[in-house]
Amino acid sequence: MSEAELAAPFTFAADLKKCGVRWQNDCCLRDLLIHLREWQLLMSTFVQNIREGHPKDYLPDEYRKCYHEMDKMIVEKHQNTSLEEAKALLQQSHEEMLPLAESFTEEELFTKGYYKVTYTTSMAAYFLSITPYGQAVKILKTHQKSLKKK
Repeated sequence: MSEAELAAPFTFAADLKKCGVRWQNDCCLRDLLIHLREWQLLMSTFVQNIREGHPKDYLPDEYRKCYHEMDKMIVEKHQNTSLEEAKALLQQSHEEMLPLAESFTEEELFTKGYYKVTYTTSMAAYFLSITPYGQAVKILKTHQKSLKKK
């Protein structure tokens, strides 16, 4: 994509059929990248809390019932973050996720409820949920198509 296309605002963000409820607050590529990065930071904190012996739910208490409010807060928090900075921040957190996942045994990763705080799911499922790159690519393709229609 050209620099202009990368910087252009998303024109479909309110269309839940095109982007999904989880991404409705993302109005541009920077927001999308920061969104991915912040969820990866949540995972890092989640794992750290488990390993330090004081496990807490993945989502902060104030957002447990409505994580869409947290997504909105993430976007608002990063309004002064540049696209280049967002790219670098996501690259950094992405590079931390693979070794973090690899630090678990297969049993720890794939046994549902191995950690009490994961309830009836597995740690692997948590890792998958915080790296929804497929959905992000879908959003970018939709963005490209919407720009071509103009």
